[in-house]
Amino acid sequence: MDNINKYDNKCSIHKEYDIKLICSTCKVTVVCNDCIVSGHIGHKFDHIDVENSKAIFEEFKNNHLQNLNNQIGINNELLKESNNLFKSLEDKHTENVNTITEEFKELSKLLQIIEIDKIKQLVTIYDENKDTNTNISTTIHDNLNIINLITNKYKNTINQINIDEIINNNKNNNNNSYQHIEMLKHCHQSQLLIKDNQNVNKIKELMNQYKNVNIVNSEQVKNSIKEIFEIRDSPSITNVKDPKRVTVLGYEYFFYKNDSVIPKGTIRVAIAPSVKTIEIGSIPTSVQFLLLLDGFNIQLTKGMLPESITYLLVGAIKKPLLKGSIPNCVSNWFLLDGFNQEKSEIPQSVNLYLFDTPLTNFPFETFVYRTPKYKQQLTHPKVKNCDVTMLGWEPKIEL
Repeated sequence: MDNINKYDNKCSIHKEYDIKLICSTCKVTVVCNDCIVSGHIGHKFDHIDVENSKAIFEEFKNNHLQNLNNQIGINNELLKESNNLFKSLEDKHTENVNTITEEFKELSKLLQIIEIDKIKQLVTIYDENKDTNTNISTTIHDNLNIINLITNKYKNTINQINIDEIINNNKNNNNNSYQHIEMLKHCHQSQLLIKDNQNVNKIKELMNQYKNVNIVNSEQVKNSIKEIFEIRDSPSITNVKDPKRVTVLGYEYFFYKNDSVIPKGTIRVAIAPSVKTIEIGSIPTSVQFLLLLDGFNIQLTKGMLPESITYLLVGAIKKPLLKGSIPNCVSNWFLLDGFNQEKSEIPQSVNLYLFDTPLTNFPFETFVYRTPKYKQQLTHPKVKNCDVTMLGWEPKIEL
């Protein structure tokens, strides 16, 4: 029993069945019952005996065993080839995963930029409508004050007033009471308020300055993203769409695009997100105010920006600021909404103005100013709060 169990008599294909016969059709193939009814249907079979066993063994001894040694090298080469192929596929897989991860990180950043930009547009319209409402309210309140003053003054006395007597008394007595002048003024004010609906027309003209705002739905938000980004076959994203017009504090900035020529004498320049490179000398030395818009994607190096720049406004740019890339003459830095680059390269001696950029340390020698909407709590003695006029430094962008 022990001698039987120590040898392997199981089918190499159907491992739970014993080898029973030899397939004479296939020459040297030994088969089990399952082989007979599956892969060898219609074949002829022989019982295992001395004669056919000897023939099979001689073939094994003289040919097969020697060839098996050759198969070791062949199989090892095939294994190596397979592993190399898989390694190449694995590397591509890792690269693709990393690319998609990085691109979606970038997409997340750019979506934040779009969100900020879209809200800015809404806020700009809201502020303009708010100003219009203030103008209308002020005008109407002024009118009502005049009306109340005049009606209260004259409603019970108008019939008793003798204008001739008032004027003559003033002349005869050299009286400088100017009562008659006041009445003439009130007459003129009344005329302006009631004549030909001038007052009503003026108010309606102001009301026409209201800018209509439609309710934004999710589809419009998605379409706004499509307008700004072009998503191609690969997971890469083009630059933020260039605006049509940029103003800061009411001053329009020259809009620098690819192949633009900035006129000599230009003081204010905004660089488009689509710009691919900045040639040294392409920005004239007359420029004092420079705005790097959201999506700016050029690695600035020394010499690109002229030494004449004193005011630098930086939005959500995509490349870090390298040491020496910003001229030493820049004395006022404005870190606008969305700026998230390393701040260690900002010179310590500049005046720094913060909109929503958090600070993790305070290496600055001069004051740091923050807008009223700045949320981070900074307790450093050199941190100063700015009044609402600083908000005027936020660029107004028209797409």
